Amino acid sequence: MQVLALEAGMALLVPLLAGLYPIFAGTRITVREAISSYGLGEEGFGGSAIDRLVERMRGFPRPIMLSLRNTFRRKGRLILTLSTLTMAGAIFIAVVSVRASLLLTVDEIFQYMNYDAEAQLNRSYRMDRLEQEALSVPGVVAVESWGSAGTYRLRPDGSEGEDIYLSAPPAETNMLNPTMLEGRWLLPEDENAVVVSTNLLVEEPDLGVGDDIVLKIKDRDTTWRIVGVARIAQPVSVAYADFDYFARVIRSVGRANNISITTERHDEAFQVQVAEALEAHLDGVGLDVSYVQTRSQKRAAIDVLFNIVIMFLMSMAILLAIVGGIGLTGTMSLSVLERIREVGVMRAIGASNGAVLQVIMVEGVVIGLMSWLLGTLLALPVGKLLSDAVGMQTMNTPLSYTVPPIGVLLWLGLVVLLSALASYVPAQSAANLSVREVLAYEQ
Repeated sequence: MQVLALEAGMALLVPLLAGLYPIFAGTRITVREAISSYGLGEEGFGGSAIDRLVERMRGFPRPIMLSLRNTFRRKGRLILTLSTLTMAGAIFIAVVSVRASLLLTVDEIFQYMNYDAEAQLNRSYRMDRLEQEALSVPGVVAVESWGSAGTYRLRPDGSEGEDIYLSAPPAETNMLNPTMLEGRWLLPEDENAVVVSTNLLVEEPDLGVGDDIVLKIKDRDTTWRIVGVARIAQPVSVAYADFDYFARVIRSVGRANNISITTERHDEAFQVQVAEALEAHLDGVGLDVSYVQTRSQKRAAIDVLFNIVIMFLMSMAILLAIVGGIGLTGTMSLSVLERIREVGVMRAIGASNGAVLQVIMVEGVVIGLMSWLLGTLLALPVGKLLSDAVGMQTMNTPLSYTVPPIGVLLWLGLVVLLSALASYVPAQSAANLSVREVLAYEQ
């Protein structure tokens, strides 16, 4: 109900506020000014520095020059139209930049994974058996046995924290090379040490390097010391512990429930082929397999999560672009209405339908190009702020910011198309008027 009431209030209030200035401005016009105003072409043009700059431009055809003069005639209306289109362009380019920054950051994060696939089992088996069976699968060249467990934090006040995936590779593993943001990685002599992911600190902001964390593992309260924070691309919070100590904690020394493998080739198709063969082989020898997932499949799952955020942000840009297009259509319709007699004079001296159409459509495209330039400049700081915000919310660290040229060029094409479409209908209606109709038109 609160949302509906807010929407109803905004629907009533915003049009009233938007109409205040035009109403007040209209009531201040004197009778003499109202009677003597004809809305002809030169009204409102020639007094500013921009107008004088346009006047000094040379080398363009006369219809183009006329379009430029008309563009700056109603500066207040031009500013309102530019504001919406500029904001739409800035958000569009910023969203494309955030997407590129997310992909770049995930690429950097996934460089820490030196394995091609992992197999999760529903219970623990002897390490030597797991590794022997995995190495017998064609395409597998290296195997490491890991431990893992689902856990959660017990806070000091007794409440339960978010779910945490506890992974336990050997401290001197060759299959992980994480990007450390704080602290250090695990050492062989570590016992109750853990390295946590950045998203765990988002969920548990009171924690940091050097703090103790109590984890509930198989109905037992265990205390660990956080020694490092790493950028880890996982949809859930992750903690890494040394395998040997973890095995002693869960009373499963010499046994593991997870194996990570390296394949002969590292392309996606070969990874999937080997993963499917590995899963079939482990099932065939009686091992209870939960899942086998390749590195590329894990990357695809992360991309899906980030694409949800990008689609939401992109929908905002599209809505703003639609509003800007509607506003530009209204602006061009009013501009044509004010210049009916001017169009009649052009037609009387021999201007063709195409020439009239060109003058008005070029005016709309010029407005679109101006908004593209302003939007591109505004997108640089907006994109950085948005990128940092998304990074902090998803990974507790700013993204590696980048602005892809494709975003700027794509918006250029879209805004030119949008401007041409928005100005075509008013331009066509003006071009279809006869000389008699336009000269007889009463303002």
